[in-house]
Amino acid sequence: MSSCRYCNSTSFGHGCPHGPNRIHVHNTDAAQCVYCGSRSYGKGCPHAPDRVHQHGHGDNKCVYCGSTSTGHGCPHSPQRLHEK
Repeated sequence: MSSCRYCNSTSFGHGCPHGPNRIHVHNTDAAQCVYCGSRSYGKGCPHAPDRVHQHGHGDNKCVYCGSTSTGHGCPHSPQRLHEK
């Protein structure tokens, strides 16, 4: 089970006493969203400030779309850049 990187809680969403915007941000792998634990990409995260799923770093994948591409072209990143 993952835990919040700011308070070590296993909860997701609002209520973190130390996190940005008081939202729990988990230490997850590239398979899960750091804000909600979902395996989905794109819009629909109930806890992310911008409602976009953002996965943990690893596996040489973009945290916003899961692609192994680099540079421009990410459909979900706020800057439209693949971030690994």
